[in-house]
Amino acid sequence: MHPGFRYHVATLLAVLFSLVLGMLIGGAVFSDHTLVEEQAALISELEERFRENSTKLAALQGELDLAALAWQQLKESLAPGLLAGRHVVVVGEGARLLGPLLQLAGAQVETSPWDSLPQLNIQEDLDIVVPLGNGGLSPEERELLGAAAASGAQVSFVWESGQEPPRAGLPPSLQVDSIDTSVGELAFLLGLAARAQGHYGLQKNALGLFP
Repeated sequence: MHPGFRYHVATLLAVLFSLVLGMLIGGAVFSDHTLVEEQAALISELEERFRENSTKLAALQGELDLAALAWQQLKESLAPGLLAGRHVVVVGEGARLLGPLLQLAGAQVETSPWDSLPQLNIQEDLDIVVPLGNGGLSPEERELLGAAAASGAQVSFVWESGQEPPRAGLPPSLQVDSIDTSVGELAFLLGLAARAQGHYGLQKNALGLFP
């Protein structure tokens, strides 16, 4: 279940528990049962709302699961052969996340630490992919990537959902957010295949879902 759903369910349960406890305390303190009856009626109403919300949340979770399955199947249908013959270098950490996806698309994948980037044989058909974190890149790293882009390499940046890395000073490039989702993966593969530039993905400042 989605963490937000668990939070709402836990909140409703906490309210119900508090009211039951209040009813018990009220019954012990007051001889008049009016307060207890009012609390009992309120608890019954909240229980009904809880059941209704649980039903709605279950239906919404089902829709989300179906949508996730649809995106996954679409990615698996479109990816094979999409990057056949392409040479992709993943710089820094990120090969574990990106390697299987790029290989599924038919790319030749290798990894490179930052200090080996200047020794790469930069050609126009070379794709350089850099996973970004919230900390962004150092000036030296931006300079290295700028030189690679100026030499003809296609430079791409990806980052996970929930992250918003600083992107000022990056060279002209493909930029894809939410790479940890099927939508982000598909946007990344389509962007690489088209040698697109610009920001795509699920975040509000993206140009669109896909290039």
